[in-house]
Amino acid sequence: MITFPLAAILPIVGGLLYALALFFLIRQGALKTAAIRWMVVCLGLLILANVLAAVAVFDLLPEDWAGRLPFLFLILIALALLWLTQAALQAGPVRWPWILLGVVWLAAWLILELNPFALPDTLLKAPTWLIARSSVALVVLVIGWAAIMARALLVSIWALRRPVQPLVKNRAYYWVLALVVYISGDLLLFFYLYDAAYALRLPAILLLTVIGLRAYMPDIRQMERHALHYLVMTILTAIVLLGGLFIALPLVERAQGYNPALVGAAVALFLAALLIPLRALSHGIVERLLPGQKYDPNRILREYSQSVSSILDPDLLATVSVGMISEAIEIQSGSLFLVEFETEDSVSRYRLHGTRGMGDVQPEPGFLAVKGPVATYFLKERKPLRHGNLGLDERFQAAAHEELVWLDSLGADVYIPIYTKEDWVGLIVLGPKLNGLPYFEDDLNLLSTLADQTAVALQNARLVESLMRLNNDFRRAYAAMEQANRHLKQVNVQLENLDRTKSDFISVASHELRTPLTVMRGYNEMLLEDPAINGNPFHSKLIKGIYSGIMRLHEIVNSMLDMASIDTRSLDLKVEPVSLNSLIRIVCDSFGDSFQERGLVLEIENMRDLPQVDGDPEALKKVFYHLVINAIKYTPDNGRITITGVPVSPGQMNLADGGVEIIVADTGIGIQQDYQDLIFTKFYQTGELALHSTGKTKFKGAGPGLGLAIARGIVDAHRGKIWAESPGHDEEKCPGSQFHVVLPLHYREQS
Repeated sequence: MITFPLAAILPIVGGLLYALALFFLIRQGALKTAAIRWMVVCLGLLILANVLAAVAVFDLLPEDWAGRLPFLFLILIALALLWLTQAALQAGPVRWPWILLGVVWLAAWLILELNPFALPDTLLKAPTWLIARSSVALVVLVIGWAAIMARALLVSIWALRRPVQPLVKNRAYYWVLALVVYISGDLLLFFYLYDAAYALRLPAILLLTVIGLRAYMPDIRQMERHALHYLVMTILTAIVLLGGLFIALPLVERAQGYNPALVGAAVALFLAALLIPLRALSHGIVERLLPGQKYDPNRILREYSQSVSSILDPDLLATVSVGMISEAIEIQSGSLFLVEFETEDSVSRYRLHGTRGMGDVQPEPGFLAVKGPVATYFLKERKPLRHGNLGLDERFQAAAHEELVWLDSLGADVYIPIYTKEDWVGLIVLGPKLNGLPYFEDDLNLLSTLADQTAVALQNARLVESLMRLNNDFRRAYAAMEQANRHLKQVNVQLENLDRTKSDFISVASHELRTPLTVMRGYNEMLLEDPAINGNPFHSKLIKGIYSGIMRLHEIVNSMLDMASIDTRSLDLKVEPVSLNSLIRIVCDSFGDSFQERGLVLEIENMRDLPQVDGDPEALKKVFYHLVINAIKYTPDNGRITITGVPVSPGQMNLADGGVEIIVADTGIGIQQDYQDLIFTKFYQTGELALHSTGKTKFKGAGPGLGLAIARGIVDAHRGKIWAESPGHDEEKCPGSQFHVVLPLHYREQS
């Protein structure tokens, strides 16, 4: 029958549990931190040590090595634990003297144990005592192990006293506890109590593994408070129950004629009524022995909401909010950061601009990458972040070095994000507590609620800031508009002066030119009638050419006089009934030679049935004269000009009594859309002047640019309307133009 040795159970069970812990470490992919990597080394050594210990129980190892292996792994695991402690408690890397110490001690023990130099078994001998080689080996082993473990324990104790993050100090409490248990187990190895040593090692290593996996460990002082409260409550309850028992027995004996069960129930109800006062008494005792949280969350929320709801200045909001948090939780420092999304050089990031909270120094602004682990945590988790998690949680190992340096410079212990709907708008940064305790879950829940209250105030502050900025923009725009208006007024005055100067020049020039032109015309007409000149063909041609030039110049001067009269509103109309059919035909007959010379076709339609209108016949002749000559100039040879009359019913086109519309259409080069109103301004000419011909009826012939301006002035004086229509300008396709003149039937003076 095969029997299973009981001595192999603990090594096998321990090895399996160590292997399970190692599996969880690797499965979670938490090998990015130095602490976890050294934990893997420790677990690997422990698994190997337990496997060899189990093998030794079955006598599968040489007898000498079966006794040496536990002590060999003792030094190796101690060195790994030292490295693990340094990394887990953020005490920096292990320095080279300790590495050298471990190597020297391990080598010295192996030399004494294996005896490669053939040392005697008794190194020193006296009459009453002797020093054996095995004893020296054990002393060397103990000293080396003790030095290494003492160093690890001191590092843990220093972590409790150093001004580091409370989160690390909280881990140090558990770490010291685990190390003490582990050291106690190792001490038992020196007394060859292997089973007890394995039993103590196991919970210590598993606790260290849990500490390495968890970024936050429950505060041990809170656990002490809960345990003390439970103990005090148990003692008080026991005292009350015992007292009730002593009271109930005499009552039951003396209660003659009463049901004992009823008496017992009355006593039980009385004792139950004492439970709530007992609970309050227990809480008071615990508070005196182990003081804890001293603030009232409901009162803080009420006062905080009332204080920050009406604040619209971000700096003042930061001062009040951080000040009230400090008053409630007693923190060392704090500030409020405003979060703004920005893009620079095609890189999106969050800019955190600090406002003054506690103190007069404004914190330096920082930047967080949009897809970085820190910003991702705030955007997805929407929960407070302890600063210690940045170094302990493997999620933040990929954070940019600049981000971690900036966060370290803030001296913060916890970060509480602020959100408005879906936007991350702020971050409350709080330093360590004055009492050195970490931020508990109750603290973080309270701070998250305060952050929600801050979000409302911050949103109101931003809205007011946006309104003020918009108001300032409006003010600047209004000031710029007023300045532009003043400038425009100055320009308008200058333009009016310039226009008045041009009108004065036209008036003066036309009057001054008219007299000599009249004299020249008179003498020229006398020369035309002279028989001697008429008898000489050469001289006759010269005189006729001079006469043609004088008449052309006379026409231009008359146009200038008409323009001057229109500008000065001194146009004197001699109104009488006018037949537009007769008037337009007379105008067109004067261009008979031009139509024949250019091969143009003239069509006059629907003119005979038009009613007469009130107007100045000479002035209206000038209107249609300029319209027809304009059509001739801009219509290519062999083109068509059509003049159509259309009656206007009463009420149409704002004509109470009705009127007449004359349309002068051509098949010319057309007019651009942007120029269809500009052509009625004086001196305006389309195209390049150098490309115009010199004749007034030639294609694209030159002129002073006054014809259409005079036509508009005369039509306006008749209370009519004139405008141009054209699909556009095209000298190849010749889309043509239409000039519309609307005249009322009856002329009325302006009031």
